[in-house]
Amino acid sequence: MLKDRNVLCISGTEWHGNYIKPLIELMKVLSTDNKILFVDNAYTYKDALLGVNHKSAVDFKQVFGVKSRLKELTLENGGKVYWLTPPLTFPVSFLSEGKAYDVAIRYNAWLLRRVIKKNLHKLGMNSDLINFTSFNPAMGVMNGRKFGEKSLIYHCYDEIKGANEWLRKHGSRMEDEFLKMADATIVSSKGLYDSKAPFTKRCFVVKNAAKADLFNKGFAPVINSGKINVGYIGTIDDRQDYDLITHLIKNMPDADFTFVGRVLNQKGANLLKSFPNVTLVGAKQQEELPGVLRKFSVGIIPFVKNKLTSGIYPMKMNEYLGAGLPVVSTDFSTDMADFEGTINITANKEQFLEAVKFETTHNTPEKQQARLALAGKNTWVARAQELSDAIEQTEHEIYGK
Repeated sequence: MLKDRNVLCISGTEWHGNYIKPLIELMKVLSTDNKILFVDNAYTYKDALLGVNHKSAVDFKQVFGVKSRLKELTLENGGKVYWLTPPLTFPVSFLSEGKAYDVAIRYNAWLLRRVIKKNLHKLGMNSDLINFTSFNPAMGVMNGRKFGEKSLIYHCYDEIKGANEWLRKHGSRMEDEFLKMADATIVSSKGLYDSKAPFTKRCFVVKNAAKADLFNKGFAPVINSGKINVGYIGTIDDRQDYDLITHLIKNMPDADFTFVGRVLNQKGANLLKSFPNVTLVGAKQQEELPGVLRKFSVGIIPFVKNKLTSGIYPMKMNEYLGAGLPVVSTDFSTDMADFEGTINITANKEQFLEAVKFETTHNTPEKQQARLALAGKNTWVARAQELSDAIEQTEHEIYGK
């Protein structure tokens, strides 16, 4: 495991939120033996104005630097992270490729870079530095090699072509450039490895995991009678196969269906709400999830199968298993081999329906224990070790020591 290193983490997301983020979990593990400066994804002025309208928690004193941007976070595992709120930037995603975009993105990068340099110096983190840029290729291209870092790492946990429009518009082009520039690329699935490895110097797979100790709290003794509750945890977006879900709901009228997560596809959410036996409960804090899982009879992953989903390694597989739940999934991913024999993988909506019916009536204590055992191997500590090994191998190949 990495030890006594300085890690600059330039993120494409925020530290805080109401769902579990792989990057955050990895940084938490590394924080026990290393100094971490975590830089949130920057709000734009447009974001801030919309945040005011929607009463979002934008701390204007912090984003404008009136009060310290830097906050020390003490974590539950005893680690410590320095959390940096960057300055507001100008919205650029609406611009077309060309001079205007280039000037604007360079200015945004300069705003971020000057704040990062100031705080690296303040924290004494300039030496032996790892620049770990996560799903933020534009800032990777603009600010990579700008901090005297020993190694430059790109962390890619999703296909950028399937991301939100604001990221996708320029993201693919920027990612192509950053892949060539980075010393190594860390991906979260075999599908992403196949997609990125040919275009980067080194590529390593570090899959997602689950907080086993948290999700074990969702374990309930096996019950094969009473009301069936088919559950889904995750974002409601374009990845779901709504034809399959509709087929499932219509053919299980006596079961309850619970969908837990934020809504990014309102049309899909409205379709689900149209069924009387479906409940959408919105996003939940991670500490609330075990209580939700305890009420499920089965956890489902009803994803469409296409090029974008083939690279997904969803955390929910290990989260369901961590609660001892049976799992039924479509065969959307190239990364299902780890779960064969433990979860039920199906090829079409008819198989999916039969699998859900089977798993909810043939659960056993022995099956539950097998699921718990598999989830127990897929921990964030184990993944952080794999990440550390990849970075150390990269630096050994570059520096030979």
